[in-house]
Amino acid sequence: MPESRKRKKKPQEEPETIYVNPLKRKWGKIVVLILVVAFLLGLVATTIVIMWQAVFS
Repeated sequence: MPESRKRKKKPQEEPETIYVNPLKRKWGKIVVLILVVAFLLGLVATTIVIMWQAVFS
């Protein structure tokens, strides 16, 4: 058998993931604020509808 050397794998560089916090930007804060207000308004509207159905049914 001839003397052979094993091939060594070259180290692969992993690309660094770039993460940007959306709350650090102006538009991110606006989007989060819109989502929170929409959630709260939906919760209030649902509560009012349930109370209306409970009282007048």
